[in-house]
Amino acid sequence: MFEKEKSHGKTQFKKIDHIAFAVKDLDAAIDYFVNVLGFDLIRRRVIAGQRTGMVSAEIEQNGIKFVLCQGTEPESQVSRLIENFGPGVAHIALAVDDVEETARQLSDQGMEFDTTVINGAGLKQVFSSRDSNTGLSFEFIERSGEQGFLEENVTELFAQLEKSGAY
Repeated sequence: MFEKEKSHGKTQFKKIDHIAFAVKDLDAAIDYFVNVLGFDLIRRRVIAGQRTGMVSAEIEQNGIKFVLCQGTEPESQVSRLIENFGPGVAHIALAVDDVEETARQLSDQGMEFDTTVINGAGLKQVFSSRDSNTGLSFEFIERSGEQGFLEENVTELFAQLEKSGAY
């Protein structure tokens, strides 16, 4: 039997906003999700950091959102993630009402973060460090109008991860 853990202030997650996948071949992944699973391709994006980059695609069906990510060189965060953990879930994004408060609560409970809060017009995000036991990283996202992803937020995310060496 498990002992009851001490109660923490409970963080309220609203829903899964999206799941990001690290893929080896973006075009093949798009083909699989669109032509096999029937998702719609919403947009493609090219992101360049100071030293590395990635290409990505947002796909959606019936409110289910995935972001497919491929590194553009072996040193990119996505390429290193695949090298260390294999292709698959890069992060799970959980929608919250208040990113700053969520980050504070989770930090108090021992979670570490690879980024500070990234603030954009209608969109705030923060990314956790990868858990060594599960291999998971979480994004906590607060939307106030923006339903997609802002170029400046993604660029800032890439810059922070590049600076910290996280993947």
